Parts: sequence; C-alpha cells; structure tokens
Amino acid sequence: MNNKEFFNQIAFKWDQICNHSEEKLRKIIEWSSVAKNATILDVGTGTGVLISYLLETSPAQIVALDIAENMIAVAKQKYKSDRVEFIVSDIFEYHQKSFDYIFLYSVYPHFEDKDALFMHLSKLMKKDGKIVIAHSESKEKINARHAENEAVRSHILPPVEITSRIMSKYFMVCKKVDNQEMYYIQGTKK
Repeated sequence: MNNKEFFNQIAFKWDQICNHSEEKLRKIIEWSSVAKNATILDVGTGTGVLISYLLETSPAQIVALDIAENMIAVAKQKYKSDRVEFIVSDIFEYHQKSFDYIFLYSVYPHFEDKDALFMHLSKLMKKDGKIVIAHSESKEKINARHAENEAVRSHILPPVEITSRIMSKYFMVCKKVDNQEMYYIQGTKK
C-alpha cells in the first residue's frame, strides 16, 4: 500500500485516532514567528490540523496540500476561509513558487528521499523563507506508532541532528528541539 492509499483509507477517522495537543500546536506557531500577511504552504496538511492556528497569524494565503484526496475532503469541511486553498497533489508535482513559510507538520517521516524534498521545497520559497518541520510528540512515540503498522513501518522520524545535516545544504538551521515532548526544526532558505 502506498502513502496515498494508506492516508485515503484512514482519512475519515484520522481526527478520532490522532491526538494533537493544542498547547504544543500553539508552541509550534509561536516558535515559527509567522509574519502577518505571509504566504504559507502546509505540506501534508491531512485534515488541516495546523490550519486554524496558521489562520490566527493573519496570513495572506495558506495553500493546504496533501496527496490524499480524502484528507483534503475532510479539511475542506472544516475550513471555509477564502485565505485557504486546498490542493490534492504530490509535493514533488507542485511547482508554484514564492512562499514565505513552508510547514511540514506530522508528515516528514513519510518522505523517503529527504534530500530531494528539501531541494524541491527550497525552490518553492522566497529568499529568506522559513521551513518548519514539527511533530507534537517525540520521535520515539512517532516511530513506535509507525512500527505497529505495516504500511508505515519504514517511515522513521530521524533524530533532529540528522534532519539538520540534510537540511543544511539548502537552509540555515535556526532552531532545533528533539525531546520527550516534541520534535521541531526550523530553517531559513540560504
């Protein structure tokens, strides 16, 4: 089963089976220092868990992108803002440019070629754009949950230092958190 099939299959029960701490989501937004009127790409938006928090930053636009059309269908039911555009696409097939911020919330382990991912994302960003990779749980919890399911067993969240090394070819890493509570890394486009 590929990523698209897996996430389409669980989309309609995703919000019931996944717990996302409001406190931690607010911390992610706080650490990210999103500027007013920013253009934001939410990669792997899923059911739009991060969207309400991003809307609080008064963005000009949020592009909420996901490979699974069922995930987008759920997210569309939750958000009717004209500042949010929903797109069903593989990120590698998406080529719109000029984002101020790119967020990858609870999606990073699902990309096999992380170097190719960062290279592609850097092309979608404005000069000095920021990238944020975040999980509201520890990598140990994420990896243990993935280990329980054959479809995502190999989707490992690496230590932040490994992610930082890969990212550093395209981004200047500004902040790293990898503890028992959260996983967060932020970079600025070089």
